[in-house]
Amino acid sequence: MHRLTGGEAIVRQLEREGVDVVFGIAGVHTLDIYDALIDSEIEQITTRHEQGAGFMADGYARTTGRVGVTLLITGPGLTNAATPIGQAYSDSSPMLIISSENETNEASRGKGYLHEVKDQQGMMENLVAYSERVERVSDIPRAIADAFDYLETNRPRPVHIQIATDLLERTEPVEPFDRPEPSLPPIDDDRLDRAVDMLADAEQPLLLLGGGASGATEEIRQFVDRTGIPVASTVAGKGIVPADHERNLGATLRDPDVSEYASDRDLVLAVGTQLSPMDTRGIDFTENLIHVDIDYRNFGRTYPTELGIVGDAERAMDELLDRVEERDISFGDEHREAVAELKADGLGYPTDEDDQRHQILAALRDALDSDAVVVNDMTKLCYEASGTFPADEPDTFLFPRGYGTLGFSPPAAFGAGVGNPDRQVVGLVGDGGFLFTVQALSTAVKYDIGVPIVVINDECYGVLEDNQVRDYDGRTIGTRIENPEFVEMARTFGAAGERLDVDEVDTALPDALAAAFERDRPTVIEIPVDF
Repeated sequence: MHRLTGGEAIVRQLEREGVDVVFGIAGVHTLDIYDALIDSEIEQITTRHEQGAGFMADGYARTTGRVGVTLLITGPGLTNAATPIGQAYSDSSPMLIISSENETNEASRGKGYLHEVKDQQGMMENLVAYSERVERVSDIPRAIADAFDYLETNRPRPVHIQIATDLLERTEPVEPFDRPEPSLPPIDDDRLDRAVDMLADAEQPLLLLGGGASGATEEIRQFVDRTGIPVASTVAGKGIVPADHERNLGATLRDPDVSEYASDRDLVLAVGTQLSPMDTRGIDFTENLIHVDIDYRNFGRTYPTELGIVGDAERAMDELLDRVEERDISFGDEHREAVAELKADGLGYPTDEDDQRHQILAALRDALDSDAVVVNDMTKLCYEASGTFPADEPDTFLFPRGYGTLGFSPPAAFGAGVGNPDRQVVGLVGDGGFLFTVQALSTAVKYDIGVPIVVINDECYGVLEDNQVRDYDGRTIGTRIENPEFVEMARTFGAAGERLDVDEVDTALPDALAAAFERDRPTVIEIPVDF
């Protein structure tokens, strides 16, 4: 038992949970936490906007599998981070948000205290898996431990803990909490047996993988090789099975031919996916749908589920692999040939030399290691990449798929760089999205984060203009934008900057990226385009 302030109790418990880095901005309400960090080995990364802190924690979490931690002040700190929190919730990214709150007896009373929010916890309840208000200093360790336990044993959506300012500065006897190893409930053997029976009876099966299956990569690859089952993925599931695998269609479910192929399957085994319409719209899945997911609420939500199996993907696929091996279940070469035929029609590596998007993506893929992390934004190039950019490892193709926010890529890429200092990380962003979070460059310069950001510049909110042209007889409004000189702006931040001619991108981009990866600071690579 030690006498600790609330701020010290937070830091001690984060250390106990193995946290190595936190993202945030010190505020007058959180100085007791930051004072405790001075004596800690936890790295503290100061961002230039709370939105950047949230996105950095998200990028860190998605690429490391560890919890991304943000420290935020009462009121505007939380509201500034609402967008990245919403994105992390949508994409099931494990984040812990620790925030202050006005004094215990004054919170939410409408007196006009600094940073006061009418109902801060109620606001956060609408953004996170759950929000907890800590009432005593001695309860802080257990609240943080419970949050980590939740994030490790449930669908990993953000968790929020708020602590009043008077508790953060108060000193009380505190016992750090040692939680037991996470305990996952057993998976129903009868349902696993029934799933294998259904597989044995299937003639035209399909394995469909989502981001929740990335922890089962080894088991899934063995399952595909053992059974010969054809496989497709959502965008979040790219790389679980290598792009060039002879049974893998990749994240191409929105392609009409693949959509028709998926609709013709007589059994679908979906693992670690909520089957979002963003990935599966237009597909008429068979009624023989086996759905494996840690969140039972996904069963039947979008498509009728014949058999739902609640459980962690790694354990479930390990059990299914044992059973298909015992039963000697396999599917014939006609499935490999069908996949090869679909790929031959243009689903694989982008090769259209007349398309600037494909030129850029081909040059990017050639320039990167197989395990490089590509962090996407909401822009035309990334929409194309979501289907055609090859990924060979899980959690290497990040995309703000569900919530769909602009500005995700630069700070998320820097967060991924913090968590993966020995891997190549690159961000892709449009000129519109870049200015949403451009101040993250300052953070990357300060902490020597050598991550290049490729800015695709068409001086337009291009997707919106295309939609207006298509749907409103060519009439457009609010889509043309005035940009700064990106290369010069990058240099004023202390970053490197380079502008490339899109017609020379096949050689210029690999050279620019190679130089960027040698630097201990970020690089902005601008590519003006007209697509």
